Amino acid sequence: MAPPPHLPVQCSKTKTLQGFGSLLGYLPFLLTLLIGGGIVICYCMAVAYGHVEAAFPYISDTGTFPPESCVFTLFLNCAAVVALAIFTLKYLHVVQYNRQCSPAVTRINTAALITGYIAAFGIMVVGAFQETNVLAVHVAGAMMAFIGGTVYMFLIASLGFRQDVNFGVDERQYAKARLAMAILSAISFIISMTTSCVAWYQWVPHDPESRSLLWNKRDKVPWKRSLNLYGYNVHLVATAFEWVMALDLLAFLMTFSQELHIIQLQVVLSRISVISGDESYKRSLLRQMIL
Repeated sequence: MAPPPHLPVQCSKTKTLQGFGSLLGYLPFLLTLLIGGGIVICYCMAVAYGHVEAAFPYISDTGTFPPESCVFTLFLNCAAVVALAIFTLKYLHVVQYNRQCSPAVTRINTAALITGYIAAFGIMVVGAFQETNVLAVHVAGAMMAFIGGTVYMFLIASLGFRQDVNFGVDERQYAKARLAMAILSAISFIISMTTSCVAWYQWVPHDPESRSLLWNKRDKVPWKRSLNLYGYNVHLVATAFEWVMALDLLAFLMTFSQELHIIQLQVVLSRISVISGDESYKRSLLRQMIL
């Protein structure tokens, strides 16, 4: 849009800053390092302090009591920020290559971004609210993380089967693997939730003083064999499949590495000032710069 004759415009020299480049492809590895490394550190600390049993505790149990709870919160918050970046970049990647403006792809991509953000927020909630302090909020955060993550996996996997969009890389080579991982996550979630409820109903009648789900208040160690065997074996099935869900989601995000490697971020710095006059023209000029 050309400015009206009576509106002089001053334009400064435009600078383009290029950075990051293929380094974005390492974000999934960073996320895996933060979550995997953080959980391993917290697990070792929790076992050393006697806060959990060594055999398959819930992931949250490894970060319930201090000092490991502090480390747990720190790593999960950092991981949630990295996850937000990955979800956003994947969304922008699909937008960039959806040149046919397929309405279906746009809807799926937007839904995936929303569910990804929900999952990332759930990770923050899990780290911030320990189960022994605010159980309901902690469980809600875990549901957001696992359900949101699973739905996100199905949505992204579905994009790989579309024939009307070229995403810059051959996503179809990942489509079947991503769909298989999404199905594994859904099955693991169902098994984990079902067996967790079964274990709880087997155990609670024998420990009526407990006010917390699957938590032994007598010595602060969940499911300690020497004190309570009721439901323990079913409990191990639940915790094992929770670990499977977490590892499956990390493996899924690792498949984004190739797509993120081809993304180039550019920051354009420009200064344009309209010396006087029409405010509507200034607003339209600003919208053009943004777009």
